[in-house]
Amino acid sequence: MAGSYWTWRLYHLVVADAISIQQPTKFRVVYEFLGGNLGRVADIGCGPGVFIRYLCEHASKVYAADIDEAALGRVKARHRSYENLHCVVTLADCLPFTDGELDTVLLLEVLEHLEDDAAGIREIHRVLAPGGKLVLSVPVPPGEINETDEWGHKREGYQLEQLQSLLGNNGFEVQDHRFAQFKFSRIGERLVQRWRRWVSFPAPIFLSWVGYLDYLLSSEARQTGGCLPACILIMARTVGNTSTEENFRLPRGELL
Repeated sequence: MAGSYWTWRLYHLVVADAISIQQPTKFRVVYEFLGGNLGRVADIGCGPGVFIRYLCEHASKVYAADIDEAALGRVKARHRSYENLHCVVTLADCLPFTDGELDTVLLLEVLEHLEDDAAGIREIHRVLAPGGKLVLSVPVPPGEINETDEWGHKREGYQLEQLQSLLGNNGFEVQDHRFAQFKFSRIGERLVQRWRRWVSFPAPIFLSWVGYLDYLLSSEARQTGGCLPACILIMARTVGNTSTEENFRLPRGELL
């Protein structure tokens, strides 16, 4: 499965996991916020590389960035036909890009893992060109915190007002936001978790289909954050200049 994109895709057509649970209401918003003509783009904390194929087809240069070298190796193998893809092992708050090098950054479910989330946002602002786009998602409390794990959640998540303030104070203007993964998606996640505790083989895909029932909920409630959303998605652009002398340090990272 590691080396074949289509085998990996087939796996996610039959097995329920975090990817399948997020798909009903979250993925379409990510695609909408990304749009086309992405220029030079980095998917920071890309994990299994869910959006890498789309990025490669809509950008001039794509960086898949993560702290997990093994995961990046699988991403690179699955997308080996794309010459504009580059994989880089890096931390999210110390990126191996020069100032203004990128046009688009994708940052999904990463910010809550950073000890200093404001520093992470400033670092993304540094590497984005003026007017560059940030597509961001974070969990909404209640959620897990695991401070004993170096890479675990350092906070439960964010309320919309907290996230808007964090971005606004660090060089970004929020242009749009959406909520995703409502109460039926939360039910689907619990079903998958229980299946994994009770059964020794992977959860079947139909457990995650419960999330599609979110579309039966009031559209007004979904837009305003009702119906217990588990996720906020933000589309923002850079404004101003938050650079300091520290921003011009030699960046760290290792290309695969």
